[in-house]
Amino acid sequence: MRRATAEVLAGLGAAGADLLAGVEVPAGVEVPVAPDASAAPVPRGQEHGRGAPQTTPLGEPVYGRAAGNEIQGAVVPGFNKDHQQLLFLRLGDVDRARAWLRWLAPRLSTMNEVLDFRRAFRAARLRQGVHDPGLSATGSRVPELTATWLSVAFSHRAIALLVGSDDASRLGDESFRQGLAARSTYLGDPTDPTHPGHRDHWVVGGPQNEADVFVTVAADDLDDLDAAVTAVVTAAEQHGLSVLLSQRGDNLPGALAGREHFGFKDGISQPGIRGARSTVPGDEITPRYLADDDPHAALFAKPGQPLVWPGQFLLGEPRQDPQDPRVAAPGATTHPEWARLGSYVVVRRLAQDVVGFWDWMGSAAEALGVEPVAFASALVGRWPTGAPVMRSPRADDPVLAGDDFASNHFLYQDDTRPSSLVPIEGYAGDTHRAAAADVLARVCPHAAHIRKVNPRDSATDFGAPADTLTRLMLRRGIPYGPALVGVTDPPPELVEAERGLLFVACMGSIEDQFEFVSRRWANSTDQPNAGGVDPVIGQVDRAGSRVREVLWPGADGDVPLRLDTDFVTPTGGGYFFAPPISAVDGILASG
Repeated sequence: MRRATAEVLAGLGAAGADLLAGVEVPAGVEVPVAPDASAAPVPRGQEHGRGAPQTTPLGEPVYGRAAGNEIQGAVVPGFNKDHQQLLFLRLGDVDRARAWLRWLAPRLSTMNEVLDFRRAFRAARLRQGVHDPGLSATGSRVPELTATWLSVAFSHRAIALLVGSDDASRLGDESFRQGLAARSTYLGDPTDPTHPGHRDHWVVGGPQNEADVFVTVAADDLDDLDAAVTAVVTAAEQHGLSVLLSQRGDNLPGALAGREHFGFKDGISQPGIRGARSTVPGDEITPRYLADDDPHAALFAKPGQPLVWPGQFLLGEPRQDPQDPRVAAPGATTHPEWARLGSYVVVRRLAQDVVGFWDWMGSAAEALGVEPVAFASALVGRWPTGAPVMRSPRADDPVLAGDDFASNHFLYQDDTRPSSLVPIEGYAGDTHRAAAADVLARVCPHAAHIRKVNPRDSATDFGAPADTLTRLMLRRGIPYGPALVGVTDPPPELVEAERGLLFVACMGSIEDQFEFVSRRWANSTDQPNAGGVDPVIGQVDRAGSRVREVLWPGADGDVPLRLDTDFVTPTGGGYFFAPPISAVDGILASG
């Protein structure tokens, strides 16, 4: 490790984002706890005998208690727990596996359950200005602000074994039917069988060890996590399933909370999901903070968080129109009826070469006469705390990073204008420097990671900016392995320890969302706009050559930078489908 790299790594853990304190977010609607979802699925909006599905004034779908108990909480709104165990299982005897599903189904966490908890947690976090209001001053857990949640998803093979090949083939996503291992090289993964990232070497999900079932156990408390994992694994093994991999993931500690192992805040730019649990204002799935008189109130949940129609994540629901984001397109029909309200799940176990990443960033920055952290932040698109370079081009800004109503509020093609918010007690407003138009990508390069995977208001190779909303995913990942950033003089065993990201994302189409963004944008030198390959996750494999190019916007024109090593290496994963909960206990468990 270069000495300069060691100094950068040690300094990255110095400060986290300064969260808003003394802010009273608008109160959410109190919703009674929904009953257990053991009944057969009921068409959305018809839970009480109504003819047509209900909608909000914006035309968004309303998910009553029954529908909210159908949707797995890991999909909507997402678990987002500090500690998670990802279990990859293989089916044995099918009848015994069905009995295990009947045991598992009532333990699965619903959208209603997770939304209720997240509302309380979000309000406490913003009000108290702390990362985790579930911790008392002594570091002990507050029982009222802790929970343990479970989810399950199945491979195409598992669905074919449980319900038959006809129903499995009706799940119309070709990528899902083929599986991740078969699609690996299409994504740019190594083609050389000797490369450590080749699918033959994966710890799970390769040709010889593909998982049938993917279970996520998530908890605030480690003892609760261990107890739940033990229960799930014990019951699974008693019913003939085998554990291929049990992988632990944890939010990084202290000031590194919310960051990935390269040292940058992750998961900031999540889309808002259109839809509500009732027609009562304030009961939306994604909280709304723009005032009614704001011209973008129908487009954004809060500044910088676009609203996306739920069919981009839930099968059978209204989808995004690629031309007009305010109008819903018809829901997908390429699935059996029991799969409605389910979601495709992509899992990628990605090892991260932290030393290699910062060695390259330091060397390239030195050659360009740029400070290493500023250089790396420009190629990521955000500073380590999460502050966007579009709003803070010259230095990190923890206060901006901690402002939930400002840290994601920026465009690329146009000047970013102020938003009008609903009254928020204690919030002085967005007083940070506004983002100016960056059409030529002088501030945030076209190759920057966040600009590659979400070009926002930029037109792309697929046309109008609204098409970008059809590519967004719900990201549910978490780091694994010990942190190296923030450590001074790390011992050799810590430097050499494996670490990385457990990438998990939910979507309505693996082909049109995950694979499109990975292959067509992140791995391309010219798309969505010319500027080189995504330097963080981009992959190129030409007859075994992994060399790729990034363009740096220099004072005298673009400077090509050569990347001849991978900072991120695939080591496992799978393509799965998370069905509605009643289908787990009903269709899948009964055959």
